[in-house]
Amino acid sequence: MKIKKIKKQLDYQPARLTASQMENPLRLMSYFFADFPIHETRDNLWELYKAWIYHSATYTDEDLTKNMMCFYTQFLEMVNACYVYSEMTKPKK
Repeated sequence: MKIKKIKKQLDYQPARLTASQMENPLRLMSYFFADFPIHETRDNLWELYKAWIYHSATYTDEDLTKNMMCFYTQFLEMVNACYVYSEMTKPKK
């Protein structure tokens, strides 16, 4: 995808990415994992998911719960893939 097309898609949502971040998303991923190591990221995501489950228990909607479980699983896979990619593309020392 070209940057213009990506920007157009992101502009429909609050992307908050700078031009520099759009040009070099790997730097953004590297900064993220420097601030939040992968084990901490997984723990934080799990805590967010648990909180959502706990607070939504009073009005449980089966489809919403299934969608959230799927989102959690796939988001965790994406975070892991971003971590692997950012580690694999680090400059060799």
